[in-house]
Amino acid sequence: MDLIISFYYSTISERQSEIETSLWNNLSKSFIKTIHMIMTEEDNQKFINSNFKNHPFNNKVVTHILAVQPTYSYLLKYASQLNDSTTVCICNTDIEILIHDENIPSLFDYLRDKKMCYFITRHEYDMTDFLIKNFGGSHDAFVFNTEVLKESLKDKDLNYINYIQNTSGIEALLTLFFIDSLQYEILNPCWQMILKHHHKSNVRLWAAASPGPIGYTYPHKLNHASRIIHCSYMIKPCKISF
Repeated sequence: MDLIISFYYSTISERQSEIETSLWNNLSKSFIKTIHMIMTEEDNQKFINSNFKNHPFNNKVVTHILAVQPTYSYLLKYASQLNDSTTVCICNTDIEILIHDENIPSLFDYLRDKKMCYFITRHEYDMTDFLIKNFGGSHDAFVFNTEVLKESLKDKDLNYINYIQNTSGIEALLTLFFIDSLQYEILNPCWQMILKHHHKSNVRLWAAASPGPIGYTYPHKLNHASRIIHCSYMIKPCKISF
């Protein structure tokens, strides 16, 4: 599996430690073959001068430089243009991915040649599963087959999801986009593909208010302003039987 992250440096040392722990741990996973790190030139220079070069699996990293933080429309295009047919995961920078060995081939093969993807709900840093047991539409990783994604995105307008990762309600818009526009089936096997959220510090980089529509996930529509988009699809936690 390839991993795509938007990497950055925090001014808070505790937060930076969490970000680096996530990266370092993911580099050590045998099922992750490449980590595509999208970052600014300033952060890239810090990364080059860091102790990353001492990591035994530093050859897994591919860096890609942008002037600004990438949006989901950019991230999906980037994923779809990877050369070979593979499983790719777009996730937040503070996420470590854990998969039991017996589930690795089955989870990845299950997506091959199908319009199907995984939107995964996270466990917290101490491995508690509050968001899973009290599911309300939260997803921190999005997993696809690159070849199927490339075909699915042809001639599609991606402006609907042209928001950066920490935009409030983006998961709802992504869910609507994949189901209604791309005609995908979405599963949430968050007990088989486990996301460990390294965020004990609770330091947050909030995005500016979205200039366009934002989304929310709930079984029925609430009385919100017209620019807020309702997503009724509840991609609840499940376990896939292979």
